[in-house]
Amino acid sequence: MIFENNQIDLEQLPQIETVDFHLLDKAYLKVSYIGNAIFFAFLLIGPLISIVIIDQAAYAFLKILLPSLWLLLMLFSFWITGAGFKLKGYALRDKDILYRSGILFRSVTTIPFNRVQHCEIKEGPIERFFGLKTLEVYTAGGESSDLSIPGLRGDTAQQLKTFIVKNTSDDGSIGA
Repeated sequence: MIFENNQIDLEQLPQIETVDFHLLDKAYLKVSYIGNAIFFAFLLIGPLISIVIIDQAAYAFLKILLPSLWLLLMLFSFWITGAGFKLKGYALRDKDILYRSGILFRSVTTIPFNRVQHCEIKEGPIERFFGLKTLEVYTAGGESSDLSIPGLRGDTAQQLKTFIVKNTSDDGSIGA
């Protein structure tokens, strides 16, 4: 047997740009905004305490600075959440599932079906109120999910899970 290690023409590889990603449900943007609002409500405690306890004139600027920083951080967080939502999406292909996210640091995660250990569907109280679920895909060797797709309608999450579990096999072939 002769060992061969031929070079692969990079132009012949599939291009990720040609994949049509499905966007997350629009209600997930509301879920994200509510989560941000809850976080910043708790974060507001610090500036409020500083306003109450700072009496000295030398530190009076902190009464304006801390709430202003809180407001700027909150507005930036809401902006980044909205902008990032437009970029998040998932795609299902014959042999794998993809998820893209990120606005400043973009990423595309690909999980081949033949590496999937199991899938779970989860929902938090805010997601439940909006009828949304999160699909989590696990591969061997980890305690946390390797791929998490939030913002899915319940039926979509179940269909994706069923498809992935059905197509999880050693050879990764469809319908195995």
